[in-house]
Amino acid sequence: MLALRGDAPTRHFWAPLTEQLNRALPGEHFTLLPLTLDQMREALHNNKVQFVLTNPAQFIQLDSNFPLRWLVSLRSAFEPDNATRNVVGSVLLVRKDSPYHTPSDLTGKKVGAIAPDAFGGYLLGYKALRDIGLDPPRDYHLQFSGFPADALLYLLRDSAVQGVIVPVCLIESMNSEGLIHQDDFRPLLQRESAVPCWSSSELYPNWSFAAGSDVPDELADDVTRVLINSHGENEMRWGAPSSTRQVENLLREVNQHPQQRRFWQDIVSWGKKKQLAYRHSRTRLSAAGY
Repeated sequence: MLALRGDAPTRHFWAPLTEQLNRALPGEHFTLLPLTLDQMREALHNNKVQFVLTNPAQFIQLDSNFPLRWLVSLRSAFEPDNATRNVVGSVLLVRKDSPYHTPSDLTGKKVGAIAPDAFGGYLLGYKALRDIGLDPPRDYHLQFSGFPADALLYLLRDSAVQGVIVPVCLIESMNSEGLIHQDDFRPLLQRESAVPCWSSSELYPNWSFAAGSDVPDELADDVTRVLINSHGENEMRWGAPSSTRQVENLLREVNQHPQQRRFWQDIVSWGKKKQLAYRHSRTRLSAAGY
């Protein structure tokens, strides 16, 4: 599963899920494996994981290389702030005492984000900024810190960067945990949100559960049945998989859809082959004395 905030917080939050599956399916054994984006790709490539829990954008990116079956999507968790767990978005933040008051004020400044392909940790923020006429790779000095996402707010707190693009509700979660003071920060681009969190972008469905191609159909059906029928007081609520159409359209808008990447990779590969063929023909002409 995607370890947005690192290993320990991920294990703490998702432990009830594996406990539920192990109780309901005693013939199987489910364990948690928190991973970054790159680690998840590697684990699927090496067949180290059978099920994946991540956001819809990563599902699309993974599914282009590794056949996956999207089983269910999270509807609500059992925690008091469960609404914040079911959406993914981005927010552009600065320090409250900073001199920046519009996103364009950060032009030429250091702005942190998680990774170029992180959905809430960059891409949705990139789209929101592009919609108002900015081009983050051109206008900002982007610094990608990787996971955990918490590190970005510490960098901003310590003025190591002048702004950050972070997942929606991260700052509220860290504030409630006593890790930072939300009052020390403010959003530089704000839009109305359906959840009690600062947001600079549209919100999309978050966590979804997928099975790898090597998972037997019977086991995939059993897992789906267990999750769909979760009604206990301390159990997460799951429903039918959310549509990926909206996410796919957004990935195409920001040129991050896997099909677009393959297209340009094919163009580059074709160009290199033509260049090598040209050099080879030139070498043969020289050898012939022309």
